[in-house]
Amino acid sequence: MSIVLAALPWADVLPCDARQDWDCLGVALMFLAVAAVVGFLASWLALRLAGVRPAWRVAVAVVLVFWLARELFDRAGAPGLPEVLSPLVTAAVFAVAAVLAAPRPLLWRPRIALLAALALCSPLSAVLGGHRTDERLREALADVGVPLYAPDVTGYHLGTPLTSKPGRWFGYTLLPDRPGVDAGDPGHWAVRVTVQPVERTFRPPHCDSLDLGSTVSGDGCEQVAPNTWRRVNPYVLFYFVRRGDHLIVMSADARNTPEADLRALASSLAERDPDYFVR
Repeated sequence: MSIVLAALPWADVLPCDARQDWDCLGVALMFLAVAAVVGFLASWLALRLAGVRPAWRVAVAVVLVFWLARELFDRAGAPGLPEVLSPLVTAAVFAVAAVLAAPRPLLWRPRIALLAALALCSPLSAVLGGHRTDERLREALADVGVPLYAPDVTGYHLGTPLTSKPGRWFGYTLLPDRPGVDAGDPGHWAVRVTVQPVERTFRPPHCDSLDLGSTVSGDGCEQVAPNTWRRVNPYVLFYFVRRGDHLIVMSADARNTPEADLRALASSLAERDPDYFVR
């Protein structure tokens, strides 16, 4: 039924950009509500014709089991199933729903076993999803194209790294572990770190570079240590650290991050392996 509904020319029936009272989101929500009602009625009628009793309980259980299976599937980060398996998955969902909705005391032992299995699937899917996420991050970092420079993060915790495609740079954030830090507002508290090749325009005191993909016009930077420069403006404090053919740019809100922190982070920069960023 969902395939049939998706195939209909809804853009002609409900042109959301031409309506006065409904925007596109409203039309989408209305479509989902209609699809849910139509799908439930179609499932109930098919079950009635197949001799399933009580059909309405199984139809309700099908909706709940399908929703739970979809949530677990998404949480596990699993790839999409081949279309050839769709009939088997649909049959399995209906079979599980029929067992769960069977009248008491019929099939009470299989019902308990299914409920226990579903309860175990929730933490297992979360573990599997976390493992898949970590593996994808390791693969992305292995192909990033620049050395994985990072400081000693004692007193900070790493944010999820960002990589560019093609691999011209990668970056991450460091949020301090100290009282008063608003984790919900990382833009004002985090230290941003970007690793990139040294461009020809990087000629101190003109330290042009990237800051997590954004261009930094580093005019007026001053050297504070060997291969280390800084630039201060009223809002942002920058540190530029050169390691061979690569440049590490560290930036932070000048009002919330002590310069001593940036100096310590810059002095502890070293090449790391991908596992350093998977925590």
